[in-house]
Amino acid sequence: MPRSDKGSAGKLETFAVSTSSISSTLTINNALISKLAAASAANAQSMANYRLQLIGNDLTAQLNKKIAALQAQAEDPNIPVYQQQEQQLTQQQTTYQNAEAALSENGTALSQISLQLGNLAVAAQAGDSTSFDQALASAQNDVSLLQTVPFAPGLQPDGVAGIQYNGLGIQSSASYDLSTPAGQAQALSDIQAAQNAVQASSSTTSLNQQITASVQQALQTQISGISTQISNLQNSELSAASATIANLQQQTQEEYHIIQLDVGDETNATSILTSVQTLANESAVQPGTTMSILVGNNGVPTLFSANLPTPTSGSSSTAGSGSSGTSGSGSSASGSSGSSAGNGSTGQIISTSA
Repeated sequence: MPRSDKGSAGKLETFAVSTSSISSTLTINNALISKLAAASAANAQSMANYRLQLIGNDLTAQLNKKIAALQAQAEDPNIPVYQQQEQQLTQQQTTYQNAEAALSENGTALSQISLQLGNLAVAAQAGDSTSFDQALASAQNDVSLLQTVPFAPGLQPDGVAGIQYNGLGIQSSASYDLSTPAGQAQALSDIQAAQNAVQASSSTTSLNQQITASVQQALQTQISGISTQISNLQNSELSAASATIANLQQQTQEEYHIIQLDVGDETNATSILTSVQTLANESAVQPGTTMSILVGNNGVPTLFSANLPTPTSGSSSTAGSGSSGTSGSGSSASGSSGSSAGNGSTGQIISTSA
């Protein structure tokens, strides 16, 4: 009997060590499964988002291509003609705008020249050579500010080119000898001729400015009318194609949503590992499950063992009690002890805590 007790203690110790090893292994496996499930879910979600982005870009490009094709097919044949007319009128308007800008600058320069010619006349009459030469220099500087006006239909010759190349036709005070009446008279005659030319050029420049303004207004009216016609035709085309375009947009959105749901179902498959891990954790505390055989209800891993009968002193005790019929109560005691040992030696499932 003492030897049998020592053997049982050794078996229990061995079972406890084995249970502890299994518990450690299960813990490590559970941690690995959790990490694998998280990594798999993250990678699947990232790949799904990338695929959805590529699919969305492709669907958008296809939709825009279809819309452009519809607009091209529905285009009114008169629109290109109107657009060409609009472009031509715009170019003409630009020509008159440039001419008007040059005319405006020439008008300012001619006004300054006219003012200096008046100063020249006063200085000539007074015989003031110094003031005469100063006014002449200023007038010549203003002449250099004149510019050629771009050609535009309807504009009149303004004489600016003649003033630019020939100048005012006035000499310095030394050439006239303003100290003499004859010199003063000659200077005044040249100043008068220059004033006449500048005055004529100034009048024509003013007239041309009015012409350019009027032409630009007329051109703008025509351009606006053509633009309105083009806009009306385009709106009519868009209205006719709007229903088709709306259907295309709706179909594209539905197609994208279907693909999005399909990709979402694929990513849901990555949660299987996580579900298995959760199931293992839950079964550890639920009686009646397969895992509860290895993991107890209190969460502590256990190991089952079978205590099989062995031919130890229990069987010899039984034999002894059977042969000692004359012993009386002593035999009865021995029989009962042998019977008790025999009952403890039958095969049973015993849960041994670690």
